[in-house]
Formats: sequence, C-alpha cells, structure tokens
Amino acid sequence: MNWKSISNSPYSQLLGPLETKNENGKDYFRMFVKESHLNSGNFAHGGFLMSFLDNVMGNAAYKSFDNTPCVTISMNTHFTFSAVEGDELIGIPIIEKKTKTLSFVKCQVFSKKILIVSGSGIWKLVNWKKSKTITEKLASDEGGW
Repeated sequence: MNWKSISNSPYSQLLGPLETKNENGKDYFRMFVKESHLNSGNFAHGGFLMSFLDNVMGNAAYKSFDNTPCVTISMNTHFTFSAVEGDELIGIPIIEKKTKTLSFVKCQVFSKKILIVSGSGIWKLVNWKKSKTITEKLASDEGGW
C-alpha cells in the first residue's frame, strides 16, 4: 500500500507532511526531517521529534475511537539516537489499552532501522458540542478541561 498524506490541521501543516499506511493490519506513519526541524547542532530538534510522536500516537488514538476527536492528556518521551536532515522517520504506534474515554498508546520511531525516539501517552475523547473560552471555563469552575 502507498503512503497517504494526513496533514490536515494548521499545526500539522506547519510541522510538515505526515503520511500513513497500513500493512498487514499495522499502522505506520512517516515524516522526513527538513532543515526547519534542525537544532543548532544540525540534528532533529527534540521538540520536533516530540511533535511527531504526539501526531503519530494521537492519530492512533483517534483511529481507536472510530475516528472521534481526542486530545493528549500526558506523554512521556525517551530519546535514544539522533536524526539529521533528509532522514525518513517511521513511527509505529500500539494501542496498549482503551476505555470508553481514554486511549493508552505507545510508539517507537525508527530511521534506517535505528530507534531514534520512543514514547507513551494517554489520549482522551473530547466533547465538541460547545467550546468554551478559558474565561468561561474558569468562571464555571468545572475543575478540568
């Protein structure tokens, strides 16, 4: 199966093209490291790698909820190797557990078969019926988002 672009949000478009494919029932995601992703040492910036992880795991959670929007609640990241401009990053997410409103996801990101970064996190379904501003949320004192 060929790669399909799924970069739809304004942030994803700023970050760069995110692609996905499914092979043998397993989802894969990829991006290429661009010059704009580099830190002062000319390596892929940690923030970029974390954004890629967040996008990959978030998309896996979204899919686990039958394509229902969800948001990141927490995320842990472990950097193990560096990537440079032109490197192809391949993210492989796994849903570890899912409840009615939470999806627990882990992911490994490889380049040239070398583990670059890994992470895990929790995603929560969101109620999109009526968005509130921060002021409205604080005024209603809901105690959460």
